[in-house]
Parts: sequence; structure tokens; C-alpha cells
Amino acid sequence: MPASRPQSAVIRSRAVLYLRQSTHREDSISLELQEHEGRAYAERKGYQVVAVEADPGISGRTWNRPAVQRVMTMVEAHEADVIVLWKWSRLSRSRLDWAVAADKIAAAGGRIESATEPLDTTTSTGRLARGMLTEFAAFESERIGDVWKESHSRRIRNGLPANGKPRFGYTYNRDRGFLPDPVTGLVLSNLYKRYISGVSVYALVRELNAGTIRPVRGYGVSIDGLWSDRTLRRVLDSGFGAGLIRVAGQTVPGAHPPLITTDEWQAYLEARGRRRVLRRTERSEYVLSGLIRCSCGSTMTAGQFGAGHVAKYRCKAARDKGTHDGGYVTAAFVEEHVKGWLVDRTARLNSETAAAAKRAPQIRAVADPTARLRIELAAVLGRIDRLGERADELGMPRDSYQRQLAPLVARQAELNTALLRVEVRSRSAAVVHLPQIMDEWDSLAVPVQRELIRSLIEFVEVFPGRPRATFNVHARQ
Repeated sequence: MPASRPQSAVIRSRAVLYLRQSTHREDSISLELQEHEGRAYAERKGYQVVAVEADPGISGRTWNRPAVQRVMTMVEAHEADVIVLWKWSRLSRSRLDWAVAADKIAAAGGRIESATEPLDTTTSTGRLARGMLTEFAAFESERIGDVWKESHSRRIRNGLPANGKPRFGYTYNRDRGFLPDPVTGLVLSNLYKRYISGVSVYALVRELNAGTIRPVRGYGVSIDGLWSDRTLRRVLDSGFGAGLIRVAGQTVPGAHPPLITTDEWQAYLEARGRRRVLRRTERSEYVLSGLIRCSCGSTMTAGQFGAGHVAKYRCKAARDKGTHDGGYVTAAFVEEHVKGWLVDRTARLNSETAAAAKRAPQIRAVADPTARLRIELAAVLGRIDRLGERADELGMPRDSYQRQLAPLVARQAELNTALLRVEVRSRSAAVVHLPQIMDEWDSLAVPVQRELIRSLIEFVEVFPGRPRATFNVHARQ
């Protein structure tokens, strides 16, 4: 009689532990604790732990988490039978994501269990209890979001940035807010002034990294902690050094003292705008890089060409497409021509200035509205501050506060626009004074020369020819 077959061993359920560490400190339970509780639960239930997946520091509001996607795939591929969580809220704090996940796992024949909130989800009562716990997790997530929104709104009403991250050039005092740092504040102010004068971002970065001053966190600092062109641009573009904070993508006056004047901030924005489309030329050692074009319409690139390695500008279309022969002009020749144009411009402007001075007594003076606009702007900002204080003291409903705030914010925007128009009009009417600069022209750094040329010249058109090329300087209007 054949021997009986041995009784097969009991098949153990395969468990995958899913861990998630919250981004909020008060709810940030360590991954080690979650794994310990999950393994202890699996041992009590007789499960075989086949994997441990974790999403550290990721909010439960989003379903775009790598580890949770891997866990779901394991169950759907029948590589695991049960997902073990520390608490139900670890899987998701979104009602929709929870419902979709539970349906997918059930359809795959798997299940989800909690190590510290055990429920029998095979019964209607257990599923109701789980639904209540996940609903509470969603409520708690929304409550935290509401608290943060109100905190941000209050900070903005008080002229403070939306978050308390460090700002380069400033120190933070709990009672007095952001105050200029005696060392880095002076550095930041100087960085703005030198950029306006024509020094490139790359040159400024080299100088900063050669010293001991380092950027603060929050501006995309590189791993080595050094300055990069991206980091420096973020520091300067933020406008914090100009006394501004950003609200919904717009800059508005902050409560902290500025390190540069309004005129310097506007000059920085203008220089930044010019260089934004000509960033590649900031590192160039050639004065007219980005400013010179061939008569065929193509740009001209600088370099040392020919057997003698002479510095020249070359037509890009002639080189790449063969649209015409030649296409070269000696760099020294065209640069000297542009310098001569600047000298002529100086003489003409001096003549115009002298003529204007003679006519000045006959010109009717026009009242400058700047003072009136600034006084009204200060009054509007004061009313906004007082409204915020009153709303806090009286517990004013948000819709009532927003209704009263809206016309004040609209008037603030109108006044800022009016001030900007006055400043632009006054700058455009001003006569550029060049004599002293031209006397020192040869001693100026190339980026400084290039920045001055950009402010006066749109581009230089070159007509290549033999024995000499000819030029047409297109001045800015």
C-alpha cells in the first residue's frame, strides 16, 4: 500500500510594509518606529514580510509617491497579499485616492491592514470604521492646510514673507523681524550696484566663491555650498534686498528695511531684462557680443580666425549656410567705429544740453506728482495694516475682511503703477552724460563697456566688404 502524502505546510500570507513620514513635524513619526510596529504585527499574524517600502518626507495629500506605487503594483502582480500600514492615514490623506486604492487592492484579491488600528474590514462595520478613520485623516490634512493659509495671509498683511526661511543680507529677530546684516547686507547692496554697472553674474560668482561669504539655504544652493549663477540670480531677482516680498507672483512692499533704493531696483530690472535674452554673451571677452549683425540679417559671432588668429566677428549664415562670401570684420576696426559713434553722441548731447539750458527759463515748470503719490500710498498701506489688526482683534469673518481689503489693494496697485510711470518718464527724458565715461573708456572692463553700449545701441549692422567694411549703428529710441 503506497505511503500517504505528508500534509502540506500552511501557506503564509506575504506582507509588504508601507511606511510614510509626514512633512509636518507634529505628525512626523520615524520610519524606524513604523517598521518596528509593522514587523511586530506581521509576526503576530503569521505573515511573511517580503518587502519594506518607504516614502520619507512626502505629504499624504499626493498620490504621486514612488513607494506607494510600487506597493500597489506588488499586490496587483500577486507578489504580495497584504499591505501593512502603521496607521490608516499613512496610505493617503485623500478621500479619492483612498477609495481608488482600496478598490484596486480588493479587485486584485489583496487587503490592507493597520498595525496599530486593527479592524476587520471583511465586515460592513469594519469597513465603516475604516472609512471614518480615513475621513478623519482627510479632515486633519485640510485643517492643517487651513492653518497654514491663515498664517501665510497674516504674515503678508503684516508685510512679512510667506515663510521664515533665511534671506541673504538679513538677520532675523523674533520681535523686530528681518534686519540688515552688517556684513552680508553690504555685500548684497554692492552686488546690485555692480550688476547694474555692467559686471556679469559669472564674474560676481567667481568673486564671491573666492571669498568667505556663502549663500543661505532656500535659494537652490549647490551641494558644495558655493555660489552658482542660478543661486545669485535667485537672490537678486527675489527683490527682498529692495524691501519687497512676493505675493502670488507679484512684488509688494514688505515691512523690512531695503538695502537699495527704488531707482536702483528699477535699474536692476532693466539690466536684467536686457541680459535675459543675451545671457550667452555675458561671459564673452568681446565688447560687441550679442550686439552685432551682418547686413544679410544673420548674427555675427566673435572669435580668433585665420592663420594669424586675429580677433574678428564672423557672419553665422555665411559660415553655416554659405549664403554669401566673406562675412568677416576685424573686431578692433568695428569696435573703434562704435567708440567713435559714442564720442559723437557725447558731443551732440552736450550741445543739446547747452541749448536746453538757454531755453529753460521759457519752459513752464510742471509739478512733480511723486511726493503726492508717495503720501497717498503710505496712507493706503496704513489703512491696510489697520484693517488687518482690526480683523484679528474682532475675529472679522474672512469674506467681510476680503471685501474691505479689495478696494485698498486695488488702489495700492494703481499708485504703484503711477509712480513707476513717473520714474520711467523722468529717466527717459534725462540726458545721458557721457564725457567722463568716455575719458575712462579704455580702462573700463569689457562687461561694463558692453552694458553701456547696450543702453544706447540696439545693434550694429555690418556691411562686409573690401578693402573695408562699413557700418550702420541703430540707436535705441
